[in-house]
Amino acid sequence: MKNIRLATIYKLLFIGFLGISLVNCEGEDGAAGPDGLDGVNGSDGSNGNDGINGQDGVGFEELTQFGSIDLTLNGNRADTGEAFTDTKKLEFTAIDAISLINFNSFTTNDTGITFNLLRFLNTPDENSQEFTAGIILNVINPGTDTQEFEFTLDLNEYNIVFEDLVLLQLNELFDNQDIETPLSNFSITNFNFNDDTNNLTFSFSFDIDGANNGSENDLSISGEVDVIVLENIPGVDIL
Repeated sequence: MKNIRLATIYKLLFIGFLGISLVNCEGEDGAAGPDGLDGVNGSDGSNGNDGINGQDGVGFEELTQFGSIDLTLNGNRADTGEAFTDTKKLEFTAIDAISLINFNSFTTNDTGITFNLLRFLNTPDENSQEFTAGIILNVINPGTDTQEFEFTLDLNEYNIVFEDLVLLQLNELFDNQDIETPLSNFSITNFNFNDDTNNLTFSFSFDIDGANNGSENDLSISGEVDVIVLENIPGVDIL
């Protein structure tokens, strides 16, 4: 009887220990299952609305209504000798009466017509640097076989900024009548002045050697002029 009870007790203890072992043992994670299929792409969204074009600043039309001077400079840098080409469109005029009389006008005399032009690269501002090109063109015997041109180009704080952030500034006066610093290959072509509309158009070009310009190398300058000029009549004083 005693042996039977001990055997029963041993069986119960063994079953208990076995149950505890099974509870405490955890199986290893199984291998990851295969990836699911890619979802279907969504439909394209509708196109956005076009942006609104910017508007010209106040006074823009007034400052640019009299046309422009386009310039192209070809030369070589003094520091590296590298060739460069620089083009600029100067289309802004001063709007006060005195400036317009002085720098956007023409006068006539017995022998011809004289045009005085000045254009800013940016909006004129008395508090900022003046980046300008000025032209005086005297046409002697216009429209005849003896027509001649006396020409002056004045560049004031004309800045050329190269890609490596080196600045070349030109402050130059070029005059085809100047014997001491002569221009070579000087030419004026396509000259036309419409005295009904006061529209003046012409092209010019010339070369200047390195000793007579701030680039310190030979320089070629060309330009296109398309402007509307005001007539300076007698009785209006030019200051």
